Amino acid sequence: MPGTRADRYDHPFSIVSEMLDVRNRELAEVTKADDFIVSDKLVSLMLAQISENKALNAVFADLFDPEGSEIYLKLASNYVKIGEPVNFYTVADAARQKGEVALGYRIKALANDAARAYGVVVNPNKSAQVTFAEWDRIIVLAEE
Repeated sequence: MPGTRADRYDHPFSIVSEMLDVRNRELAEVTKADDFIVSDKLVSLMLAQISENKALNAVFADLFDPEGSEIYLKLASNYVKIGEPVNFYTVADAARQKGEVALGYRIKALANDAARAYGVVVNPNKSAQVTFAEWDRIIVLAEE
C-alpha cells in the first residue's frame, strides 16, 4: 500500500498466508499478496507423492517437524555476487557450503507476473545463466 512505513523507508517485506479455499486464489492475486499456501492442495499433493514412493515420508516428516529443516527464501546476495551472471551450479555450491540445499530462486522484478510464475523458478536449468538483483531470493532447504 502506498504510504505505508515499508514504502517510506524503502524496506520491502513479504507476508505468507494460508488459504483454506483454492477458490480465493484470484482474490489473493488482486491484493498482490506475496506468497500464499493452499493447505488442502499441499496436503493432497504430499499424500499422493508418499503413496507412490514411501521413502518420501521421511523427507516430509523432516520438513514438517518443528525441529527439522525448513524452506526459506534468503537473499541472493548471501550466495552470489549481485549484478553478475551466474549459473545455478554456482548457487547450489554456495548453498552447499553453508549446509543448505538450493531448490530454486525468486526474481523480485517478476513478482506480479502470473505468466512467469510470479518470478519463482524451482529446479532451474543448472547451466542457464541468471543475474540476480538486490531483493531477489534463493529458495533453500535449511535448518535456519
